[in-house]
Amino acid sequence: MEGSTKLLHELGAEAYGEVLAEHRRVLRDVFAAHGGVEVDTQGDAFFVVFPRAPEAVAAAYAAQEALASRPIEVRIGIHTGAPHLSGEGYVGHDVHLGARIAAAGHGGQVVLSKETREQVETEVSDLGEHRLKDFATPVRLFQLGSEHFPPLKTISNTNLPRPATSFVGRQREVGELAALLRDGARLLTLTGPGGSGKTRLAIEAAAELVPEFKAGVFWVGLATLRNSALVGETIAQTLGANDVLAEHIGERDVLLLLDNLEQVVEAAPELAALVEACPNLRLVVTSRELLRVRGEVEYAVLPLAEADAVELFCGRSRLERDETIAQLCRRLDNLPLAVELAGLERASCRRPRSSIVSRSASTCSREEGMPTGASRRCARRSNGAMSCSTRKSDGCSRG
Repeated sequence: MEGSTKLLHELGAEAYGEVLAEHRRVLRDVFAAHGGVEVDTQGDAFFVVFPRAPEAVAAAYAAQEALASRPIEVRIGIHTGAPHLSGEGYVGHDVHLGARIAAAGHGGQVVLSKETREQVETEVSDLGEHRLKDFATPVRLFQLGSEHFPPLKTISNTNLPRPATSFVGRQREVGELAALLRDGARLLTLTGPGGSGKTRLAIEAAAELVPEFKAGVFWVGLATLRNSALVGETIAQTLGANDVLAEHIGERDVLLLLDNLEQVVEAAPELAALVEACPNLRLVVTSRELLRVRGEVEYAVLPLAEADAVELFCGRSRLERDETIAQLCRRLDNLPLAVELAGLERASCRRPRSSIVSRSASTCSREEGMPTGASRRCARRSNGAMSCSTRKSDGCSRG
């Protein structure tokens, strides 16, 4: 049942007991009419087995129709397998999988496993691959019919980092990147100097596309690698692939975000071959240099717009914006990480506001085309082995 506790509070114990009894009667009649055998009942949940998948699906249709005019909505999960029959009833992997599938749905929804889908001829919607609790590999799920429901209550099929700070500016860039991938770009490289915010921008764009890739969106951090031969192995570990990587991905709809590839750019031909072997794979790469392989689309990541750079500095420093801050950001080339570090330096210092802004600005003389002070620390951080999962920046992750 969906929302049984809420319904109990609304109806009161006596009325709820009557509704629950009617709910059970209706379902038992439907299950029996289609050859179902009730194995177990816990609270408002049923565990019923059927001799064949078509009977189970027909019973699910009938159950939802019979309950349509009643105050109770049920979610139903159907899986086809060969559980072990013990003295205590059915046990085994398939029993647990069926329970997880049922728990993933919403009231009024019927969710099928791939094994059940293959044995029935009826209208279904492909919900893609989902990660279920206690199951190591993703499970392909389908929905009976085409009605729209919220996303399944499964473990999110992505490992994208979730930065703790807000994303400042660059909404246009996020839209452009998403549009390029939707329009057919299959190997998209974000280029720019260290500290330009390539990583954070790529994460934000990839997050927009999570619902569109049925087999998932995955971040692969490469900053610590120095051996290009390990790139494929690192991707395989992220995806949980135990066989040949191209065979594991196959025709799955997958988006991979490969972060900081410039360290191991020699792996570029291998990545191009992987894209060609997997027709529904998309790669988003962050790198200080192009891969220079067939099919590559470049997206140059520019510094922040001045207004966004000022907003970022003010957010970090907790100062009100003014022309002095705008001048400081310009001297930092509006590079996100440099601006962020300068703002954090101000926030951690107890000097008067005018003194610290003046001091920060005075350290921004040019050296080899780059500001000093915060920007040098930006460069040092960019060259370090920093995990994106621990980056906390406003549109200014290391790139």
